[in-house]
Amino acid sequence: MIRMRPFFTVGLLCALLLGGWLWWVKPKKVDMASYAPANSLLYLEANRPLDVIEALSGTDAWKIIDTVTGHRDVPRQSPWIQGLIGWTGIGPIQSVILARVQVAIVVTDFGTTEEGDTLRIRPEGAAIIETHTSENRIRSTVEQALKRLAEITYGKPTFRKSTIDGIELIQWTAPEGGRQIVATIVGGLVIVGNTERVVRNCLAVALHHQSALKEDPELDRMRLELGGEQSLTFGYVPSASSPRLLSTGVPLIMGQAPIDSALQRLIAASAPKVLGSLGWSSRPFKTGMEDRYQISLQPAIVAHLKPDFIARASNASLSEVLPNGVQSVTYYRFENPAGALQNLKTAVSSQIDALSAVVFASLLKSALLPYGIDEPEKFLEAVNTHLLTMRIDQTSERSMLIAGVRDQPALRQLINKGLLKHARSARTGNIDIFEDSEAETAVAFMGDFVVMGSPEDVRRYTEPPKTTVALNDAEWRRITFFAPISSSANVLTYTNDGDRVRSFVSSLLASQNTQPTASAVLEQMVAGLPYSATETTLGERGLERTTRSPLGLFSTLLPLLDPQHNSPPSSAPTK
Repeated sequence: MIRMRPFFTVGLLCALLLGGWLWWVKPKKVDMASYAPANSLLYLEANRPLDVIEALSGTDAWKIIDTVTGHRDVPRQSPWIQGLIGWTGIGPIQSVILARVQVAIVVTDFGTTEEGDTLRIRPEGAAIIETHTSENRIRSTVEQALKRLAEITYGKPTFRKSTIDGIELIQWTAPEGGRQIVATIVGGLVIVGNTERVVRNCLAVALHHQSALKEDPELDRMRLELGGEQSLTFGYVPSASSPRLLSTGVPLIMGQAPIDSALQRLIAASAPKVLGSLGWSSRPFKTGMEDRYQISLQPAIVAHLKPDFIARASNASLSEVLPNGVQSVTYYRFENPAGALQNLKTAVSSQIDALSAVVFASLLKSALLPYGIDEPEKFLEAVNTHLLTMRIDQTSERSMLIAGVRDQPALRQLINKGLLKHARSARTGNIDIFEDSEAETAVAFMGDFVVMGSPEDVRRYTEPPKTTVALNDAEWRRITFFAPISSSANVLTYTNDGDRVRSFVSSLLASQNTQPTASAVLEQMVAGLPYSATETTLGERGLERTTRSPLGLFSTLLPLLDPQHNSPPSSAPTK
């Protein structure tokens, strides 16, 4: 026994040394918000990027890529091996980085540029990558990866290095000189942005020279409520930044250039009295992805709206008004639609100044103007709770509005005051169709329903021979795959996500310089994917939206990185 003591002692010492080494080399997870500037407009994080890739590759939509390229799924590395590589840092450097990395994306500003008659929104942002690995090991690999990215994006970019305040910056600039990739590597931290300013700002935060978004107390609350720690991804817009996003977005939606316009300044001043922070998280769901959003509202607004946000189940007959191949449909389900609209106007107006209240009331009124309705409250009183908007297919100019008729004489009188005053009329069977004199809007009374929209869409939908075929059971199951029509949401939207999936597949293949081998197979598989479903309700802190779809928000984010899709033009003309 005495002879075994030295072996026991040595074994124990080795075990202690091994345990100490494993404790020392295990990467310590960091809060990526500690690298994001406090004044960020938008913040996104993914603490387990490999899990994101695995979740996406497990969706039915992702499997289309393997089919159309003729490639089989690459066998995934064992989670146990990935965990060992991530813990110890032993393995090929690419595998080490992937197993350990945490990623965040920040947007710090929205710039605008004019290209002819088009206004383009160019966000200023950066990707912040914590590799948890020494600079000496990652530098060469990271620089080569950035070089390939620049060449794919810009073709033949100009490369240069510079040193500012002792920090080396590497930069690739597009041949035309307007776009660039700027990066710096400090220890295991990599910052890659589209301007030098955003890279230097993020670096200053990482070096504790500027305040970080982590100090925002609302961030932790939003993470907790959306399950950000357990989610694949988490996104956040601070309450101080949401007015800026709103003031930029609303003018674009209304067709105005957001260049310090009076409307933009008015929205920016009023929004903080109504709107709070915004959050987003994502996770796998069935054969697709689920995205949860929370739009915080001021407590007084929520309290005022609560009594009217009582959902009414959709009438089963509403499914009968949908044509086969419908592009999108949104159900609005309130016990009292007119009261809900009026209370929304009252709730917001009570929190803002008189001028802003007038503007907000005008915005609400404009929502139904495309259908020739300039008195929305009276219209909602004349229809029943069965209300939906629908886009027949991709060729439709705009959505149609379909509502159950509660008081047909009152509804006809309301429409006669404006839209139908000088309208052309026709009658087919028991359907009355009216078209305004400028051929912009048409109204059809079909038994217990009224249909409103562009003349072409209304005629296609109502007049024989109908070009739309009634919805069949298989298509209905495809539409309601992610959310049943019995959902308790106040607003329920179904959308054919085919275009987003095609764009995602195209962008992914383009990034790999790969062409699909069978476009007909691609179209057939996309046509079989379920519709996305979005449910909107009013929670304790504000609006809560849940979207379940074939690929989730990722199908929108990736194409934005594609050079062919980068910096999409706004709908606003330049002034």
